[in-house]
Amino acid sequence: MYKKNKNIAIFGANGTIGSAILAHYQNESQVYAFSRSDFDASDCNLYKILLDDYKDKTLAKAANSHENDFFDKIIVCTGMLHNEDFMPEKRIEDFSENQFMKTLESNTLIPTLIAKNFYKKLKKNEKCILAFLSARVGSITDNRSGGWYSYRASKAALNMIVKNLSIELGRYNRELSVIGLHPGTVDSPLTQPFQKNLEDSKIFSADFSVLKLSSVIDSLDIKDSGKCIAWDGEEILP
Repeated sequence: MYKKNKNIAIFGANGTIGSAILAHYQNESQVYAFSRSDFDASDCNLYKILLDDYKDKTLAKAANSHENDFFDKIIVCTGMLHNEDFMPEKRIEDFSENQFMKTLESNTLIPTLIAKNFYKKLKKNEKCILAFLSARVGSITDNRSGGWYSYRASKAALNMIVKNLSIELGRYNRELSVIGLHPGTVDSPLTQPFQKNLEDSKIFSADFSVLKLSSVIDSLDIKDSGKCIAWDGEEILP
């Protein structure tokens, strides 16, 4: 189990799940909240870092500006499913280059750039976590309904990034676990267009999901590094 008074970095701290993670850890940890837009939160144990973007140079500058700060956990909550211009594809005819590239940038490229620039900010010789919000639909094995081409592909790619990082960074830091986390269907603007076909019991509040995810994080072992794990502790196969 993790001790209190730890340092935690959260990227995408203004989102539904990111803000719930911030609130969950804020009373017992020093939280560094990275975001591209300002947001309301208690000032308790909070460093708020507003970024112009999540580009490579911006992230490198942000990491260098905190050269004396080292983290026990880095949790990456950036990502998108849809926006005002497009929804997940139902058929291949709906596929577009613009949607695919924007989804891949948000769900795969940005998390990878965060890892590139911040992995050396994780503590060494202590148990630490590098976690990314992934999704069950990124599993090739679990795909039985098709559709959602861009989102599925971007999360499958993220899961491969997680596996790669677990191997490479595990050589650099033997106490590090790199994982993908599936939060379940959380009641948020991202999922609202798809909730009508779900039972109420299948839709979680952000606070409930984060409570479960934090339990998963706290129970992780090095042998779990490289896996994608659901909110209930179930491993999601690639």
